[in-house]
Amino acid sequence: MQRIGQLFTNLLGTAITYGSPDTPIKVQATARDGIFELSVANAGDPISPETMAHLFKPFYRGEVRTSLRGLGLGLYIASEIARAHNGTLDVSSTEAETRFRFRMPIS
Repeated sequence: MQRIGQLFTNLLGTAITYGSPDTPIKVQATARDGIFELSVANAGDPISPETMAHLFKPFYRGEVRTSLRGLGLGLYIASEIARAHNGTLDVSSTEAETRFRFRMPIS
């Protein structure tokens, strides 16, 4: 369970870093039909399709602002934690919001 906490922390950190500072971050967790789902959503600039193609790769940071620091490992680590729990991590991004969604079977 500790690694799921790390996955959540990484997703929340990404939302804080890249999200709009004037809009709350939305966190939702559900367990239904044998599936646990955790999502973290934020407002802000949408992620480009080019960036999305590389988002879960190690050391990839997308559009880097000078005020941002980090190695570009947070989403990669989160995706590896999801995979290690037989789960998935995906992202959707529109003008309205960017949402990361983690799903795993409950066993």
